[in-house]
Amino acid sequence: MKEQRKLIRLDVSDFLEIRAADSAKIARSTAVNITTMGICFSSQTEWQKGQILTIYYFIPDELDSVQLTVKVCWNEFVNPKQGYFCGGEIVSVEDDKQEKFVAYYAQRLEDRLSR
Repeated sequence: MKEQRKLIRLDVSDFLEIRAADSAKIARSTAVNITTMGICFSSQTEWQKGQILTIYYFIPDELDSVQLTVKVCWNEFVNPKQGYFCGGEIVSVEDDKQEKFVAYYAQRLEDRLSR
């Protein structure tokens, strides 16, 4: 069956800091791809389906991060070196940085389409 998506996923390798809503533990990770509604990332931590995460997304060339609230949709073990691939729905984006996050996505999309 052909997978149909409404938004274009953009391959990235941006730095993330991740915190579970019920824990003070911070995991460092890398985004694999993004849309304005979802994110896939690699992690050495096994996150649970339905778990709510706070992700600090560090946009390249920016001095700070954009805070995302993400609900885990799936989590799959890849191998010991890569750990897990995890996919999540972006539930909310930090209010005063929504435009920054969408502008970053739009710029990456423009770069991809102009190749």
